[in-house]
Amino acid sequence: VYFPKSLQRIGDLAFYQCHSLISAELQPTVQVHDEAFYHCFTLQLRQPQVDIENLTRQQKVQRSRESARYLQVRNDGLPIHKICRDTDITQDQLQPFISSNNNINHALQQTDELGMTP
Repeated sequence: VYFPKSLQRIGDLAFYQCHSLISAELQPTVQVHDEAFYHCFTLQLRQPQVDIENLTRQQKVQRSRESARYLQVRNDGLPIHKICRDTDITQDQLQPFISSNNNINHALQQTDELGMTP
């Protein structure tokens, strides 16, 4: 996909589950919502890094918010991932989840948006 240089922002779920999307390149100044390419598993998105020093304060705050929101939702729909990434959980707390999950092998093989397994 080729995006015009005038593009400023790609919103929430703009390319949701667009499985045929293979490659895209964005200008470094384009603000991409953290779920803009949600479930685009084959996508290779290229976006050169922005020189942080040249961002306005508002742009820095916006990018920080987007990053924080992404980290909050990256395990949505993946309960085992949430549990495994909780640093305060004990084995005793984890055991009931494992015992009640009929398809634990499948749950352990699922990947989050970063391609990580529990």
